[in-house]
Amino acid sequence: MTRKRIVVTGGSGRVGRYVVACLAADHEVINADLTPPKDPAPAGVQYVQADVMNLASLRAAIEGADAVVHLAGLDYDWGCASEDYIRVNALGSWHVLQAAEDAGLTKVVLCSSISICGLQEMRPGWQAQALPITERHENRPVYPYGVSKQVAEAMGESFARKGKLEVICIRPLAVILPETLGDYLEFVDAPDRNWLFYYVTVGDLARAFKAAVEVTGIAFDSFYIGADDSSRPEPTLDWYPQMTGALPAQLDEAYFARNPRASVLSNAHALARLGWAPESDFNVMRAAHKARLANA
Repeated sequence: MTRKRIVVTGGSGRVGRYVVACLAADHEVINADLTPPKDPAPAGVQYVQADVMNLASLRAAIEGADAVVHLAGLDYDWGCASEDYIRVNALGSWHVLQAAEDAGLTKVVLCSSISICGLQEMRPGWQAQALPITERHENRPVYPYGVSKQVAEAMGESFARKGKLEVICIRPLAVILPETLGDYLEFVDAPDRNWLFYYVTVGDLARAFKAAVEVTGIAFDSFYIGADDSSRPEPTLDWYPQMTGALPAQLDEAYFARNPRASVLSNAHALARLGWAPESDFNVMRAAHKARLANA
């Protein structure tokens, strides 16, 4: 593996600091963010101030780099104005791609989202056409955040078509940090919760970004990054019809036979092309959290 110089936009953020630390184990890392991280960065990590809405600052930040991991943007949980999601997430991604191409970089890894498919919106008339859900599934987002990610992926593919940049889009599921596990449990355990109960731990997600940076031979592709299992204790095919009304006609029964609690979103594509696999088990995480509370 060749040591690379990698710029991480948004490296001071909740997920960014984990990605920076993971990459810094084997690469030279520059954190390009509006503000420096609150916690001390790993040894050797450089901070530079940069704004993804300012193309000149991006060009200065990525000078001499080999790759960019683009995490900066407005998160779904922030409840931002619709126009801000489109402006910052879409145009910010374009600026990163443009700056990277102009600087002669070889790779950009974009942080996309599960929201690109629109299925997490749980709106009437739009349900999974097949289980498990894969990257081949149609995307029909309505919420501006999901639309902004769909636009960003389309822009990434347009840059890749030129043959100058390799672009990989990482689609994280609901990200659980150590400090947010309790909040996530409250969310999924709420009575009458209507949702799809997917997740990924931040450590597993950070390793996926590292795998995307290091893999070779992928001109453009997108990957759902999630756990093998769901965050529900019962078999997936038991609770899924309660959420949606019915199972889809296209059902991979063998997939759920191998793991009755399997996630509704498959991570097989990431395993096949990135060599990445999650290490989490939600029942173990739930039990450990319960034990911590009991001993507090």
